[in-house]
Amino acid sequence: MKYELIKFDIGKETNTDEQGNYSVNITIALHPTDGIAADFSKDITVTSNNLQTGFEVDAQRQEAVNAYVAQVNQ
Repeated sequence: MKYELIKFDIGKETNTDEQGNYSVNITIALHPTDGIAADFSKDITVTSNNLQTGFEVDAQRQEAVNAYVAQVNQ
């Protein structure tokens, strides 16, 4: 059974710690391609750093979502 990404929502970022790290919860909604199982969602946490650019943070978050979908489909 394979799943496809319906959408993902990015939650509120946490305050930064002493090292400039902050995290965000991302809710990933998935749908089975064969229609047998039910849709489901999963929350993942992604930690970023203030030294990263906005583009790097966006890419990091997208990569984390893609990696989770790939893991589910193994």
